Amino acid sequence: MKKGFLVGLLGESPNDTASVEALLGPRYSERVKFTVISPEITGSQLDNPKFQHIIRMNYRFKKPDLVVVTRDLDAPASDRAQRLKRNEFFRKINSGLEGKGVYLLHVQAMEALIAADIRVFNARYECVCVVPDDPMTIADPAAFLKNATSPGKPHYDEGHCADLLSKVDYNVLLANCRYFSAFDQ
Repeated sequence: MKKGFLVGLLGESPNDTASVEALLGPRYSERVKFTVISPEITGSQLDNPKFQHIIRMNYRFKKPDLVVVTRDLDAPASDRAQRLKRNEFFRKINSGLEGKGVYLLHVQAMEALIAADIRVFNARYECVCVVPDDPMTIADPAAFLKNATSPGKPHYDEGHCADLLSKVDYNVLLANCRYFSAFDQ
């Protein structure tokens, strides 16, 4: 990538785009600048054609070289119907991004990435959270992390995602989370 490469970020919430930037920033910040596309459009609004038009307009205004589009699958990896629904969303949105989209579809939710390098979480919350070998099998990663924190200690909140992901070992994520490894390639 050339210096000054502009990467747009599009996600379900400002927390999600901040988390993706926190995750990718340390690895690519010398070569990449990030910009959020349509931070005001959140959640299921991403599926609405009216809002997709606004996203296209913002994309054309910001002119990124690439756009990382992130969504939660909100289902197990084996849920074919939900995967087809999310892939159809990406197909539509990517056509409005002139095919410059790269899809980061989180199996279940973004918190699976935190679980993939649990040492950062355990250090921050002073707990001993034991994660399955495949973090993609955790049914509700956000609830899993919230329940792992000890009473009387700080509790995990989705707003902590960006801070935690800025500290994970990128190579550990690649080794422990198949969907993230596929995205990275």
